[in-house]
Formats: sequence, structure tokens, C-alpha cells
Amino acid sequence: MGVIVAPDKRKVEQWETRTTNQITVGIVGSGGDGVIASGEILSSAAAREGLYCILTKSVGPTIRGGESSCRVRMGNNRVHSQGDKLDVLVCFSWKDFLLFRKELLLKENAVVLYPETDKLKPDELPIDKDLNPLILKVPFARLAKEEIGNVLTKNIVMLGVLAELFDLPKEGLDSAIRHRFERKGEEIIDLNLKALLAGKSWAEESVKEKLPVNFFYTTAPPKLLITGNEAIAIGALNAGCRFMAGYPITPATEVMELMAKYLPKYGGTLVQAEDEIAAIAMTVGASYAGVPSMTASSGPGISLMQEMLGAAVIAEIPIVLVNVQRVGPATGIPTKSEQADLFQAIYGSHGDNPKVVLAPCDVEDCYDIAHHAFSIAESFQIPVMILSDQFIGQRKASFPQLDPNRNPVAKRRVPEGEELIEYTRYKLTITGRSPMSYPGIKGGEYLAGGISHTEEGFPSSAHDINELMNDKRHRKLDHVLERYPLYRYYGIKGASLGLLGWGSTKGVIREAVHLCSRAGIDVVGMVPRILCPLPNDELEDWFSTLSSLVVLEMSYAGQFMMHLKSQVNLPDTTAHYARSGGALIMLEDVLNLIIEHTEETITADQKEIIDPEGIFNLNKPPKVQMYVKGHVCET
Repeated sequence: MGVIVAPDKRKVEQWETRTTNQITVGIVGSGGDGVIASGEILSSAAAREGLYCILTKSVGPTIRGGESSCRVRMGNNRVHSQGDKLDVLVCFSWKDFLLFRKELLLKENAVVLYPETDKLKPDELPIDKDLNPLILKVPFARLAKEEIGNVLTKNIVMLGVLAELFDLPKEGLDSAIRHRFERKGEEIIDLNLKALLAGKSWAEESVKEKLPVNFFYTTAPPKLLITGNEAIAIGALNAGCRFMAGYPITPATEVMELMAKYLPKYGGTLVQAEDEIAAIAMTVGASYAGVPSMTASSGPGISLMQEMLGAAVIAEIPIVLVNVQRVGPATGIPTKSEQADLFQAIYGSHGDNPKVVLAPCDVEDCYDIAHHAFSIAESFQIPVMILSDQFIGQRKASFPQLDPNRNPVAKRRVPEGEELIEYTRYKLTITGRSPMSYPGIKGGEYLAGGISHTEEGFPSSAHDINELMNDKRHRKLDHVLERYPLYRYYGIKGASLGLLGWGSTKGVIREAVHLCSRAGIDVVGMVPRILCPLPNDELEDWFSTLSSLVVLEMSYAGQFMMHLKSQVNLPDTTAHYARSGGALIMLEDVLNLIIEHTEETITADQKEIIDPEGIFNLNKPPKVQMYVKGHVCET
């Protein structure tokens, strides 16, 4: 019936069950264990019963058969980050666990499940025994083989065990399994539902121990569950995109995959190009022909696209370019996140090449940012880059259904009437925008080239004309900021301590501000969603209200900090917390930064309110740099 053990039975008897409306489950194993499939089914079950959830996945460098892990954080309240530590760990292979052990940290009194066939004894497991976990040896494979007749269903057996032990969404699991296997027929669906039931029955009969975690929730209307990459694709379709060219690359490929499925249904076209250079060239060509167009890649592919991106700038051809960042340089770590393509996005290519860079900060925001990107590109005739990252792009998150009409989309202005008499394509205007023709419009013919040109489009090497055209193209950026004030505040404006980050750091910033507000600690967060042009005035107005500022980013070199210093006047003393990609900034890191900067006023009671369950180590401040009057010094 399985073995139930714990490092110290006396401690188990002293457990007080922790009741929570959020639970974080981690699963790890080898290829064939169904780890990722389990996480996807569990997150789908949560969304079907109206829970908010985030699913994150991590895999090794091998293409097939390697180690993999996932975590699912779910609850009735919005979840903004992946969760620092696990309430529950399921480990199919401790060898694979060792490769993810720094990502799969346990809370105190967590529950650990592993196969009964594993030769390791409980006191030999590579986990922190001081956390006093409850350890369960479970016959996943035996139940799958003896009761189902198919050992491959052991991951579904495992989900049944979890559902019974922690009251996870049972009806949602049934529905999610039916949906996942519907293409394989009723026989396979029934097989997996039987496996789910076998796991539930075993847990009900065998586990009599008092569990240290009690998860509760209330059902709600079903939520939409998608990845950030899918949200970008859906937003692009709804914004009017009708052409995409791309070349597969991790972690951006899912954008192209969804567009390949749905773009033809909208009357559009997708081309899988022979490489990234061809992909952006096709995108520029399609837009020149009058079709809203996009491409998507990651850092190495974006490098190849830079020359053609410059051509789109000088010819004032609107395109949307998605960069789902991964760890670099070179091949780096394709399956993990970093924020180190910021300089590439803003300052890449040669010459003065104004472009707009937008940064979504969560999955739902990817949909909105895609809308804004096409509106800006089409109305201002300028390339727009969406700078996402692997954590946003490939994680799944649930949220209420999207309203397709919530973001009005600006269209490209085409010349008409008298404008087509002696048509002037690059006419100098106050906003820098001029009507853009496309082939087939009588009188709208013009030369679009990558060479410096006059208002009419004729090649010119005259300095004064080049100066006027540079000014025209850069002038657009000021008007973009006026129409698209894309930044968000969290907390009460006017707080003494400010947290500033971008992109996927938003989740931990928002959660940290929320926890501190409950404790009466004066903290406010700001997350700009437009990085170029940077909202300088808004930032400096905000800085003037702060006593201190902490800048957070996942770039070892501190690219965001350097970008800020080149654009705005930072407070005299600004703390900078930067780290390499591959490991996400955790909520614990941000809370410790806050405590370090409020140590003279924060009380023990406030610390208790921030962390009533003792999840975080609030006495271990992360390494920061202090920016003091233009100089950097270590602390």
C-alpha cells in the first residue's frame, strides 16, 4: 500500500496544519515520466474551475529524453509570480532533481512524494531535512501497471494522488484529461480517467497521516489559460496582422506555431523562411505592399535581422518584431530567461535608427502590448519591437476572458485625393508622419530604398536633407509617448521607497508591494512597458517623491541601469540589484531588499505580517550596488 515516512515522527505529531488559499506544486523527472504533461493538465484543471494559476516549465539541454521539471501555483487570488518555494514536491528521479534543486526549494513542512521503487531511504534524500517535510513513498508505476495495464499512465495516477491529498480541482482534472486526450479517442480517455481514479483511491485508503498543508478554494467561472507567446499571436491577429514570416527558435517558436494555425483562417499568410534574414526581409516587403506584418525570434535571430531592421527604419516601413529573450550570449541557455537583449533592442543596428521598444510584463499583458505594437507601427510607420522573455513567453497563466474590443487599433494612413497629385511620400510634418502609399494606388508610386533620400524618396547624399530626414524620423518618438503612456504603478504614489523594474520582474515587484502594504511599510513599484522612448518626465516626477530607489533586472552587466542613467537623473543614492539570467528574481530577494532599505523603521511585527508562514529568509540581503552621484560602489 506504499510507505509513509518522515524524518522525525515526533515532529510530525506536533505539526499544525497550514491552511492556505494558494498552493505551489513542483514535479520533476526524466523524459517519459510525463512531467510537463502533468503540469499542463493540472494548470488546465485549475483554470477550468476558475482558479488563477501560473505554470512554469524547465527542461535540460537535450532535445528528447532529458530531465524536466515544472511548477504550478494556483489559488483563488491573482498570482503574479511562480512562487518561491513549494508546498508539494513530486520527484520521479532524484538524479534529475539534483539538476533543478535550486529551482525547487521547499517550504517548511512541505510534502514530498517519490516512487516506492526508489532505493533511496527517506533520510538519504537530497532535500533539507531541517525543513521537516512529510515524505510519502507512492506506488505510481505499480498502480499504473496493475490496475490500468499501462505504466505510461503513472503521471495521471500521480495527479489522482495529489487531487485526493490536497483537494485539488477534481472535476477540473476530469475535464482537462478529456480535453487533452480527445483526439486519441474514448478508449484512451477512459484509460487515463481510470488512472486518475486509481491514484485518488490509493491516497484515500493509504494516507491517514495528518497533512501539513490544507488547500482550499471556491469555484468560479472558467478562466482563459494561454502562454505569453500565444497571447502575442492572438493580440496580433486581433490587431489586424495578416502576414508573418519566421524561422523556428527557442523560446519564440510558439508565436509562429499559433499564427500558422489561425492566420489562414483570417485571410492571412504565414511563411516559414529559410533563415531569420529572409524572414524579416519578407516581413518588410509584405508591409511595403500594404499588409500589417510581423516576425518573431530570439536573441541570436534578432542579431541576424539588424541590417534589415535598419532598412525598415530609413524607408519608414511599419513592422512588428517580437524578441522572446533567452540566456545569452551565443546559444547560451535557450530554455531560460534573461533581460540582456535590452541594448540589442534599443541600440542595435548601425546609424541613428529610431524604433519603439515595448515590454510586456505578464501573459495577459502580451495581448495588450501586441495591440499597441501594431497601432504604433502602423500609425507612425516605424518598426516596433516587443521585448518579451522566456519566463513570460512560455509560461501558462490563467485570467478572465479577453475582450477583443478593449484596445482600439490605429490604422495606417493612406494618401487620397489631392495628396496623390505629385505624391510626396516622406513629406516633412510636425508629427513626422506622412501618408504611406502601397503598390496599386494610382499616383502613389514612390521609391522605398535603404539609402538617404529626399521628401519625394529620391536618393540624396546632401547633409542638410539627411539632417531633416533624421529629425523627421526621431520626431515620431515624442508623439508616441504622448499617445501611449505605457507604465504601471503598484502601491500608493508618494511612498518613500521605490522599486523599479521591467518585463517579467513585475510579478515579484507587485507581490512585494502588496505584502508590504498589508504591513504598513511605505513602498511603491513602477514598471514601464515602453522602454524606447523611455517616459523620462514621468520617471523623474516619480523619482522626486522617493527617499530611495531600488532598480531590479536580470542582466549581469546592468543594461537597464545603464539605459536609465543615459536618459534620466536618478536619485543621488540608488540601489541596483542585477543578476544573470537562468535563475529568476525571487520574491524573497525583493523583500530582503526592502527590509535592508527600511531597517531603521521596520519592526518585528511588520516582518511577521509580511511572512506569517515563515516561508522566506528575511535576514539574508542580496548583493546590491549603490549608485552614488554618478559612481558605483559595492555594498
